Amino acid sequence: MSSAPTAESQISGVGPESGYRSLESEVVLDRLAVEGALPAWLQGSLLRNGPALFEDGQRSVRHWFDGQAMLHRFTVSGGGVSYANRFLRTKAYRAMRDGKLAYSEFATDPCRSIFKRAMTFFDPGVTDNTLVNLTKLGRRHYAMTEAPISVEFDPETLETLGYSPKVPGTFATAHPHHEPESDALINVATRFGPRNAYRFFRQSADSKPRVLFSEGVGKPAYVHSFAMSERYIAHTEFPFVVNPIEIPLKGKPFIENFRWEPERGTRILVWDRRSGKKVATFETDAGFAFHHVGAWDDGDQLTIEYVDHGTSAVIDALYLDRLRSGVAGAGADRAQPRLRRVELDLRRRTLRSRFQSDQGIELPRINEDLYLARYRYVYGIATSPESSYDAADRLVKLDNEVGDAVLWSEPGCYPGEPIFVPEPGGDREDSGAVMSVVLDSRRGQSFLLVLDATSFDELARAYAPHAIPHGIHGAFYETS
Repeated sequence: MSSAPTAESQISGVGPESGYRSLESEVVLDRLAVEGALPAWLQGSLLRNGPALFEDGQRSVRHWFDGQAMLHRFTVSGGGVSYANRFLRTKAYRAMRDGKLAYSEFATDPCRSIFKRAMTFFDPGVTDNTLVNLTKLGRRHYAMTEAPISVEFDPETLETLGYSPKVPGTFATAHPHHEPESDALINVATRFGPRNAYRFFRQSADSKPRVLFSEGVGKPAYVHSFAMSERYIAHTEFPFVVNPIEIPLKGKPFIENFRWEPERGTRILVWDRRSGKKVATFETDAGFAFHHVGAWDDGDQLTIEYVDHGTSAVIDALYLDRLRSGVAGAGADRAQPRLRRVELDLRRRTLRSRFQSDQGIELPRINEDLYLARYRYVYGIATSPESSYDAADRLVKLDNEVGDAVLWSEPGCYPGEPIFVPEPGGDREDSGAVMSVVLDSRRGQSFLLVLDATSFDELARAYAPHAIPHGIHGAFYETS
């Protein structure tokens, strides 16, 4: 059985701004109509995470990263597609449903006294709204954000199950790495306190997080991801920094305490991930990235790649009033993000940095079979130069060796993060399918899109019954 979408969720879309409105309905549908033909080998579930509730009944949150988390599941089986969506039943979500913005989010903070702000500073349990990413630890599935806890959920029913142990810091990245030899998670938490520090830790399925090594820092940087290769961990410290002691005194939401200080440049700190020994510190030009793509090492050479926005202006661009305005050319005041490669010679202590292509790209994904190894193809989203909106309107397959790109686009359609699914027995790095959830603003609905990863031609699509708000990250899990 399924419930019909409410009137509020029936969006008569005219552009990408319709993807920044609340979706009220939760449905379970056994079968969606499929246009085209799905690969016979494609069997499993695409899970998506992202914000879907932006109002408490009277007020709206301020930033895209403040909306309450909703999970979506598209399951492919026997040539058909089923769909379900469900809010995470967190404390923050229940408070908003009760008409209260009760928890501090990324850029929205309830009115609180200086005393309460100070207590929040020393007790980092601010929000449990884990709207950014998904990961798996052992048999457990978690939704993550930069909060010090993650929320466990059932990947089939999308039911909220509980919480992970707290990380050893004030906030952690939403992009941990799986340690191949143990399948534990490796992550970095930033600790605010008498001595600020970056604390790298290991989280296994049957134990509490354990700190591996740490680095003291005066002004911590905003950290959304980091790089890990077979041998090394690299922390890219961009000059978007905060003085934590000022946070409880200023009365500002979390992210508005950070300042862009390009004169600091970018530091890259490298450790041997097995011994925990500090290897080197490099300095390069100022930049800003949410997402690292991958990393690989060859002897004393370490290569890392990330999507460089140039400055932190992208964070201001994601405030809801701007995203909902539909203003043409809203992103013209900042450079498009591009893939940057940084080659580090750990013996000579030299650095070489360059853009791999003129093609814009974000939400980058690769063939995960090449995790910790050198890869050629990167999949992502991008905004066309002629676009009327500051929104991704195309999918990109970037050839990382020569800089060429293959694109998928359709008028009025705004795709989300593409996820590569390898074909069993495939003989090429790009043998497989690419899956994305696309907002079709012409119909006021979203659809699951499946592309041939080699040619980037469309194979199939299946429409959900409503418009799915723009999501952030997801994962594909094969049917066991």
